[in-house]
Formats: sequence, structure tokens, C-alpha cells
Amino acid sequence: MDALTPSDLFSPSKARQQRAQAQDWAHIDSWLSYKYSGRTIPTFERNDETLKVLRELSMANERADEERAIQEKLEREALREVEADECAIHPSDVDIFATLTSSLTLAGTASLYALASTTLSLQASTPSPETLAHALIHHTSVSQTLSNQLAHIQTLQSYLEKQHTLLRTVLQDLQSNPAFAPPSTLQRQTADQVRQTKHLRTKIKECEDKLSSLQLAQTQTQNQGQRRNTLTSSNTPKGADVGSAEAIAQMLEQQQGLEELRTRVEALERDVREFGGLPADRESARKEVGRLEVEMDKVRRARDVLFEGLVG
Repeated sequence: MDALTPSDLFSPSKARQQRAQAQDWAHIDSWLSYKYSGRTIPTFERNDETLKVLRELSMANERADEERAIQEKLEREALREVEADECAIHPSDVDIFATLTSSLTLAGTASLYALASTTLSLQASTPSPETLAHALIHHTSVSQTLSNQLAHIQTLQSYLEKQHTLLRTVLQDLQSNPAFAPPSTLQRQTADQVRQTKHLRTKIKECEDKLSSLQLAQTQTQNQGQRRNTLTSSNTPKGADVGSAEAIAQMLEQQQGLEELRTRVEALERDVREFGGLPADRESARKEVGRLEVEMDKVRRARDVLFEGLVG
């Protein structure tokens, strides 16, 4: 138990707590002294947790002592009542019982004892045949019901044991069969798939950027064509005849310009497709182009060597 500090003296709540704790420890010490009956009490650490456990243990022990005392008191009272009942037996009853047992034959005495033991076994209130018959029928019915339930439980237990054995066999097969074991290259395959996924995501992003660029170029081309058509229509006099030679010449000129523009767009698209496999970064793209040029030179030299071999 911790000693009172100067700050605790000026704190009523802490002082009350310390007093209550001191009273609890005093109660625990007296209880341990009573339990050990003059023997040396083992040393233990005195803290809040120990005090809590010992207090609960002492309360449980006191409740058990009270229950045991009540049980002993009831047993003594029951014994006194039994002794009083035995003493209250009239002497004439004893004489009648002795006369009855002496007058019975061996079979009659056996029947009397059988009737008495049956009444006690069936816990019947009276030894009348009707009461014993009803009690016997009730016990037989209960016994049959319990037997049926026991048989059902045994059947269910055997079924569960079979299923348990089957599941254990399946589990052992799953653990030992190589067909269900993961491949040794699973980790490498997973890493490859993750790497391919990242690469494809990068490619998808590059393709989306290129697609947006192409869509923007196509939109600009369409806008330029519309502006040209607008300018052409604005340059055409309002009162001019559409079927005149001048209008037809203008339409042919516009169609030719449109064809040239379409050819230019297709050429630009082909140029863009040629650079489709390059990275989006400029430096990386230059490095990739340089690498491809080196490979192209190697292929060209190999082709020249093969051609010289064929000619020679």
C-alpha cells in the first residue's frame, strides 16, 4: 500500500480512497491470517491488481462458507425431523408390523418387500396398483423416447464420423496431390503479368494521347475545309448561276483542293502511324529511333552479304 503524500492530505477524494484501500488491506490481512491459522503468510506484491483479486477471492470464500453453513444447518434440521418421526412411531404400529411380517409366508414377505421397493423406485405417492401402473407406464414411455433419441444421436454421430473421415481424406489428397499444388513458376508468372499490365497501361495512355492528337488534327482539318467552303460561297456572287461555267470551275477547283487536303491528311496519318510504337518521351523516342537505325544497318549489311554470296 502506498503511503500518504503531502498532496493527498489536501485532497479529500484521495484521502478517502487511501482510507478505503487501507481498510481493504486490513480485511485481507485478517482473512489470510485466519486461513493460514498461525502459519507464515507467503510474501506477495501489494498493488491494486493484487488487492482486487484477493478481495474477490475473500468474498467468494465467504459466500462459500455461508452456503456450507446453511447446508449443514439444513442437514441437521432434517436429521432432527427424521429422528423425531422415528421416535413418534406408535408402539402399536411396530407390533402390527411385526405381527404382519410373522404371519406372512416367504412368498408374501418377498411380495411385500417387492411392492415397497417398487414404490420407492418409482417414487410413487402410494403403493396402490393403479398408481404403480401409471408410474411404470410413464417411466417406460420416457425410457423408450430416450432410447429412440439415443439411437438417432448415435446414427447422426456415425454419419458425422464418416463425413469427417471423408473430408480428412479429401484434405490429405489436396495437400499431397501435385495436381493441386501451385506451379513453381507462379511467382515469376505473377511478376511477368504485373509487368505486362504496367506496360499495357503505358501503351494505352500513349495510344489515347495519339488518338486525341489525331482527333484534334482531324477537327482542325474539317474546320479548315468548312472555312474554305464558306470563303468560296462568300466569293461566289449571290446572283450567279450554279450551272454556269464559272461556278463549275470553282467547284472543280474546290474539289481538287479537298482532294489535296485529304491526301495530305492521309500522309500525315501514315507518318504518325510509323511512330506509333515509340515512347511518349522525346529523349526515349530518340533513343528508340537510334536503336532501330542501328538494327536497320545490321539488317542491311546482312542483306548485302547474302546478295554478294548469291551473285558470287
